[in-house]
Amino acid sequence: MRRHLLVLTVGYGQGHHAAAAGLAQEFSARGWAVTVADPCTEVGGSLFRATQAFYHLCVRRAPWLWGVTYAQTDTADWSRVVASPPLRRVTIYLGQLLRRMQPDLVVCTYPLYAYMLDWLGSRGQFHGRYAVVVTDAREISRPWMLSRAPLVCLTDEESARRVAERYALPRDRLAVTGFPVRRGFVPQQVTPTAEHLRITYGAFCSMGTSEDDLRALVGAFPRARITLLAGEQARGLKDRLRDLVLGGRLNIVEYCDDMAALLSQTHVYVGKAGAATLFECYSALVPVLVRFALPGQEQGNLELLTEDGAGLLIHSGAELVETLSRLLEHHGAWWNAMRCRMRCGERQDGARRTADALVQHLLP
Repeated sequence: MRRHLLVLTVGYGQGHHAAAAGLAQEFSARGWAVTVADPCTEVGGSLFRATQAFYHLCVRRAPWLWGVTYAQTDTADWSRVVASPPLRRVTIYLGQLLRRMQPDLVVCTYPLYAYMLDWLGSRGQFHGRYAVVVTDAREISRPWMLSRAPLVCLTDEESARRVAERYALPRDRLAVTGFPVRRGFVPQQVTPTAEHLRITYGAFCSMGTSEDDLRALVGAFPRARITLLAGEQARGLKDRLRDLVLGGRLNIVEYCDDMAALLSQTHVYVGKAGAATLFECYSALVPVLVRFALPGQEQGNLELLTEDGAGLLIHSGAELVETLSRLLEHHGAWWNAMRCRMRCGERQDGARRTADALVQHLLP
């Protein structure tokens, strides 16, 4: 009989969904029946729509406000809020989902669900096996770590060391697995030159900053092929950068469903320090120039990247151009060195390692 995996995700940013998709793909390939669910979005109603809007506002316009919010969540006791009126409906819905599906294993890519499972278990409404998969590195807030989940999967050894020390957790409850990136990432085979340079730019800063960066890149590297992942800013950036698009200098994509295909044709990624994208770049051996990092958890992702020598924090369009020029010097020597460090860091294959840890630790 096929085993059934339930993966719980949430629509804040892309990291939770990306981790859920990577695990779903890996377990499906192993013959499991897999269901991915987002109870917060499905039944959370206006509360979760409001919090999602707030998150996106912080990303685009007020990162300092996210830093304040993140600090507040780090001191919150999430075990108490899951039965409070704003969230009780979601917790009850999750209990109904579990009774209907009877999964062999539940994986939470967002910590709130683990506290819901704790609450349901304490009332005899859930007796299954479950785990938490943390979707950021180094700067890991308290809610990720203090549920009763018997296993917590982390991206790297230093993250595991820090949380074990900070929260007094036994190491056998922690598994270092990497980020569960989907399969199919193939590294770019051609060393970049001024005549052959492919850049993917993620527009997570303000439109003005993105426009300035892209015009600087086009001016400095006229033969480069640049793909702009514009997201919600697609319409505004198309208007601002119409001349570059019409001139064939820039390709604007609103959303990309196949990052593996895109990154396999990319030499350098420029964008935000979100864990999902960073680990996708690790899988494709694409050096990263971080143009924006949210205060809080993304600072930890940036720390991991720079410590590995796999990327840099860039403060201006001029610095971006200068750094790219240096990457091209001496037949791409620095670019190749960064890729070597990405490979030596063993940040790839996280979905397989996460699945192995879940099965080994939680299933008979």
